[in-house]
Amino acid sequence: MKVKYSLSVFCMIAAWLSVAEAATQAVSDSSVNEGLINRSEPTLFTLGGFGTLGVSHSSQSLGDYILDSTLPKGAGRSSSWSMGNDSRIGAQLTANPTSTVSMVLQIISEYQSDNTYHPEIEWANVKYAFSPNTYIRAGRIALPTFLNSDSRKVGYSYPWIHPPVDLYRVVSITNSDGVDANYRFEIGEAGNTIKILNGKNTIKRPTSISTSEDMWGVFDTIDYGAALFRIGYQKRNASSYSLLTGITGAWVPNIDLSVGGSYDPGNWFVMSEWIQRKSTTKLSAMYLSAGVRLDKFTPYVTYSNNGRGSFLPGFPPPTVASVLSASRSQSTFTTGMRWDFRKNTDLKLQYDNVKLSDNSNGYLANLPANTVLFGTRLHVISAVVDFVF
Repeated sequence: MKVKYSLSVFCMIAAWLSVAEAATQAVSDSSVNEGLINRSEPTLFTLGGFGTLGVSHSSQSLGDYILDSTLPKGAGRSSSWSMGNDSRIGAQLTANPTSTVSMVLQIISEYQSDNTYHPEIEWANVKYAFSPNTYIRAGRIALPTFLNSDSRKVGYSYPWIHPPVDLYRVVSITNSDGVDANYRFEIGEAGNTIKILNGKNTIKRPTSISTSEDMWGVFDTIDYGAALFRIGYQKRNASSYSLLTGITGAWVPNIDLSVGGSYDPGNWFVMSEWIQRKSTTKLSAMYLSAGVRLDKFTPYVTYSNNGRGSFLPGFPPPTVASVLSASRSQSTFTTGMRWDFRKNTDLKLQYDNVKLSDNSNGYLANLPANTVLFGTRLHVISAVVDFVF
């Protein structure tokens, strides 16, 4: 515990000193979105952006198909067609005042829990680089739970319309307000990157506000040629405030163990991730995806599932509502096509066949009271245009 807080204090002091030093030193290199958009010439400021215009349709008229628990409605019951699942636009400003100091501000406008598209700050941090392979950051930082966490909001950066819902919905938190440290070293021809972080997060949902405190994690990524492997462990204490009852729930420890890997030699790819989460319940989720690149076209397939949660000892006996909440098990078979029809722009079409488990309404939202859809299937079709600039 002392080591963790010592790291936090050290990182914040170093970041403050770095900002002071930045006013007197020269310009260095710059990048946008951790390398998504790069400029060959050094610049003091770099402005870039990204966006997705998307629409989705669900065959299930008794509930809404939503990608994330923060969304108030989606395709299905509320509207046959919905743009809220995937549509967003973002801008990122990067400053490189010195060879060792950089700052980043990323603002995103997407569908929010209050039924608006008001912009929010996704990233806002200062980085101090001790060397090209070692740095610390302070501020709002991407939470590196999954392989696509650093570009989770940038649809152009991955082959699918969106990362597999069955796995990525397990941890809806995308950023952390705090500090992190990164160290990369070589092991023969392989690279090993270790990241540690400490912070907190607040996430707004349609009927609640969830707070995570004392959030810390350790992540190790190994890359060797076209292969990449990551393992992560994170822990936090979480509590939710109900907007309906005005009651704040007890603090509950949450532990997430995640493992992921990919192999991408260029003409094709295969990737898979798995996560186990423990809070009042224990559950796991996974996906396996593969695709082939044929000139400007990339067809792909994905299978994913989210297992049923089992209640852990040491907590109050489960209620009927909590049992239903824990039973969100579902599986999805996905097939789709990406077409890179012009520079920095793609068109994607995707079909999802979602099967709810025999004791679950899955991740469907806004169901009428006492609705039971256990064991049924729904069909979702989606189309998006992604771009970066």
